Amino acid sequence: MKSRFDDLSPFWRHLLAAFATVIFTMLASYVGAKLGIPLPPIPPPPVESASPASDPSGSGPPGTAHRFGWIDDPEARRASFARLPPTAFSETPAGRIALGESSDIFLWEAVRKAANRPAPWYPNIDQRDVGCCVGCGWKHAADVCQAVQCVTRGGEFKPLSAEVIYGISRVDVGKGRISGDGSMGAWAREAVRSGGVAPMEKYPGDDLSVFSPARARKYGRSGVPSEIKAVAAEHPVRATALVQSWADAQRSIAQGYPVAVCSDRGFENADGTAGTRDSQGFCKPRGYWPHCMCLIGIRGGARPGAFCLNSWGDAAHGGPRWPKDAPVAGFWIDAATVERMVEQGDSYSLADLAGFPARDLDWFTAVRQPGDRLTQGSSR
Repeated sequence: MKSRFDDLSPFWRHLLAAFATVIFTMLASYVGAKLGIPLPPIPPPPVESASPASDPSGSGPPGTAHRFGWIDDPEARRASFARLPPTAFSETPAGRIALGESSDIFLWEAVRKAANRPAPWYPNIDQRDVGCCVGCGWKHAADVCQAVQCVTRGGEFKPLSAEVIYGISRVDVGKGRISGDGSMGAWAREAVRSGGVAPMEKYPGDDLSVFSPARARKYGRSGVPSEIKAVAAEHPVRATALVQSWADAQRSIAQGYPVAVCSDRGFENADGTAGTRDSQGFCKPRGYWPHCMCLIGIRGGARPGAFCLNSWGDAAHGGPRWPKDAPVAGFWIDAATVERMVEQGDSYSLADLAGFPARDLDWFTAVRQPGDRLTQGSSR
């Protein structure tokens, strides 16, 4: 028999359930205190992962089985900030610099130089039906951060494991708070700062040389093997900053710092059909995606925006690319939409990754003039 409670909206049902939980806890504590019975600590409530079925607008990527995976939990984010207080990008030297005339900056060029791979990208990843996007978005940001360091300072480029970032963020940082798939940018920030990043290589107990969504889910539930965590601990990301505006994102990318962006901003037609990207390579915002991606380029001119690298493989976005060598797995986002995304408070700029020893060979360095794109010059 249907009750009046069932007729309430989800918001009011959740509110009344939370109120009932508080009242029950207070009564139980009172009775326990009177009887001298200590009560066990109450664990934090599980947070369910998001998926297309939970999209209230029905406007998630049509025709796909991709699951989302960013959890917007302000309480957990505040707890993370208490453990590891974030630096606002606007308060850093890079955030305060006065940029000249807006230029086009494409950080994927640094990846190609460091990895010595041709366009359009180096091996793409597709999270498929596993909500591990936070691991993927932060993997891409850490990869690009490392690549910029390689072409400016030297070092060996090694693509990094999304599964390790995802697993450490959920298990070591999040302590199993999330019951399904998914994680948070704040937890990934703690993961790469405290737990580090591990290269995509073969390890005694596991082969991480090829990305596996199933492994990401496994690590997200049971944790990362100790021998792999020991390797990751040697390579922390030593600096991150909270990006909160388009100006932050623009300054960050212009100076070679990629941005891992978490938001619920959706985009039109992410199903690989023609017209996904418009004639200038942009996707139009529409609907609701609780998702993590990575900003790795900026453009100026009459339509400023940021290039967003996704984790749904090469077939997720159709339509024209600009420039023609832009990664197939991404699209451009208008500046105003970037502003709305980062205002949600869980997007971060990455810098200063403890990378890998330089090899004994010539490296190309990026010689940057104020406002210029990466240009190539030789160096020992």
